[in-house]
Amino acid sequence: MASFEFKARDINGDLVSGKRNATSAEDLATQLQRESLIPTEIISSSKTNKEGKNSQWFARLKFKEKVPKASLQMFCRQMHAVLKAGVPIGIGVARLAETTRDKVLKKSLQKVMMSLNQGQTLYLSLSQFPNVFSDFFVNLVRVGENTGKLDTVFLHLSEYLELESDTVKKLKTALRYPILVFVASLVALFVINAFVIPAFSGLFASFKAELPLPTRILVATSNFLNDYWYIIIGGSIALYFSFTFYIKTVSGELRWDKLKLKIPVVGWIIHRILLSRFARLYALVLRAGLTAVDGINLVGDSTDNAYIAMKIKSISNLVERGNSISSSVAKTKMFPPLVIQMITIGEESGSIETLLDDVADFYQREIEYDLVRLSDAIEPIILIIMGGMVFILALGVFLPMWNLAAAALK
Repeated sequence: MASFEFKARDINGDLVSGKRNATSAEDLATQLQRESLIPTEIISSSKTNKEGKNSQWFARLKFKEKVPKASLQMFCRQMHAVLKAGVPIGIGVARLAETTRDKVLKKSLQKVMMSLNQGQTLYLSLSQFPNVFSDFFVNLVRVGENTGKLDTVFLHLSEYLELESDTVKKLKTALRYPILVFVASLVALFVINAFVIPAFSGLFASFKAELPLPTRILVATSNFLNDYWYIIIGGSIALYFSFTFYIKTVSGELRWDKLKLKIPVVGWIIHRILLSRFARLYALVLRAGLTAVDGINLVGDSTDNAYIAMKIKSISNLVERGNSISSSVAKTKMFPPLVIQMITIGEESGSIETLLDDVADFYQREIEYDLVRLSDAIEPIILIIMGGMVFILALGVFLPMWNLAAAALK
């Protein structure tokens, strides 16, 4: 028997953690599922602390392979059609496992089908694959099964995933040009420092005179890159893995997610995307039948941003104390007054799900407008940076030649 530390969600969506003995991680997952708990993380604690940290690190790397939102959206759309037609869940999952093109999703659905055949519920079967089906996804399926509205839940999930996929595509399209220019600039810098500057260094040395400061900087930079390239590459790799490890920690993830919201130009778009996601998901869970507090807790874990999740959890604490949703949202200072007023009207009229959808649509339009303007906003910054690089390069290369020509004329 080995000792394991685990984190799981109960039927109300609350986080449960503890330590238990089991023959394997899979055995512990089965034990938790029998108790209506959805395991989200299982880590071996019987080894040394160092080994435990390594196992946690490798466990996170293991679950990085995810299914694209487009494939998951198609699965939800097909499940809605299958369930609405009256096809049993097990047969429906089996048919979709045969037709899906995504290899990770296909393999997961095949195992889900085996679990269903053994008598497990759909949400417990899906919870075995956290890299494919998130906690939010699994909990909504659980609500759908308990309320008999599973087909409706899959329809809402497909609509949400379609919007998310469309937003990601537009964001990638808007960033494609700046990224290409940035990569081209790095390649140009490498070629200049590796081949161009060294060719000029011999010429500059023949002048037997003190070189201008820009030229000395260029020559020193080129010599450093050519002499210590292995240190630069090794340091870059070490820095990358150190940064990746740091943002996996609780404090590191919180600081990094907060910093992302302050990135010039892009940060505000990310902020709006997260707020749109909150409004859309909260409307979805309320429509599915969850209470206000349980819905907020579930949505907070599904925003993919630790800082925003912390803010959303504070909304849950305020609502539990008897505050209205609108006043609780206002205290987070995440939403503008117009949006808070819309939520207030939704509460008073009893149609908060509809008003939250309107809030999400409002942000969606703002996001689409910002994405169209993103390239226009970034282009001047790129031009200034590239212009500065060319100016420094021109000064470094041509200034000593100009000085030499001036001296010859005298």
